[in-house]
Amino acid sequence: MSLEVVSGGRDRTVFDKFNTASSPILFPVGERKVGWQQRDGAYRETRGHKAIIRLNEKGDNAQLLNIVGSTYKLVHNRELMGAVEEAMCNEMLPEHLAGVQVTDKVSGWGKLCFRTYVFPNIKCKVNTPGIKSDIGFRIIVQNGYGGSALRIHAGAIDFYCTNGMIRGEYVSAYRRHTSGLVVGKLNSTIADALVEFAKAGEEWQAWSKTPVKHEKAMDLFRAIASSEKMREGLTDQYMRETEGRGNNLWAVYSTLTYYASHPEGDFALRKSVEEQDNVAVTVLRHELDVARWVHMKEWKQLETA
Repeated sequence: MSLEVVSGGRDRTVFDKFNTASSPILFPVGERKVGWQQRDGAYRETRGHKAIIRLNEKGDNAQLLNIVGSTYKLVHNRELMGAVEEAMCNEMLPEHLAGVQVTDKVSGWGKLCFRTYVFPNIKCKVNTPGIKSDIGFRIIVQNGYGGSALRIHAGAIDFYCTNGMIRGEYVSAYRRHTSGLVVGKLNSTIADALVEFAKAGEEWQAWSKTPVKHEKAMDLFRAIASSEKMREGLTDQYMRETEGRGNNLWAVYSTLTYYASHPEGDFALRKSVEEQDNVAVTVLRHELDVARWVHMKEWKQLETA
């Protein structure tokens, strides 16, 4: 399968407009010593740990993000995104980068940060009897200030219904925040993600031509649903999907990706009181769930029917 590339121009500053102070993930962070209070009220430094803090724009106030070990290496979002974007510029054609869309989200006041890149000019098509979907290439970059390793997820997005997809149960890149961490050398990660996207397009098109029996789809939903409400929601969404896409495996997959991508209605999330926004974390977890579900025996039975 060949990718469809729509022509367009750009220069190496294509990402500059997303890397300004208005971005919710490009806030200043720093490190501080930590200690414990003795009976006399004095504090004794704890050498094995340090605090990761979020500063305000003036640098005169701070919000504690996490307490980490002394060997933890602080990697600023600006540094990480800069390395990712440099790799994209090295591995993608100007036509690939033209019109790139970037969305930034945070959870827990910045304990976890996400940047999603969508490339509308790198896409494949999945044709069903009622709906022809353009599937665009997508990369998700995750950084945690004390709460998570660096991760890069390869995936896609269905422009017809804005359903997100992560290709495979794997993470394209995983780096722990240790003293030996080197952020650079991500070219192969981006190149591999593009190859996987091309392979996925062939698989998705095959799914659109694979008929599915209703009861077999219900078996899958019963196997993956964590509650009766979730099972009913999946069933209702599947009926809507089949109206447009037909009774095929792509309709089943679209049902799963709709569940992962739409945290409202039948699949509404409960936001944490302690955090500003936990939706981004949960949506990503659900997308990874979907990537795992397509390896279950119930899915394989649909795929080989």
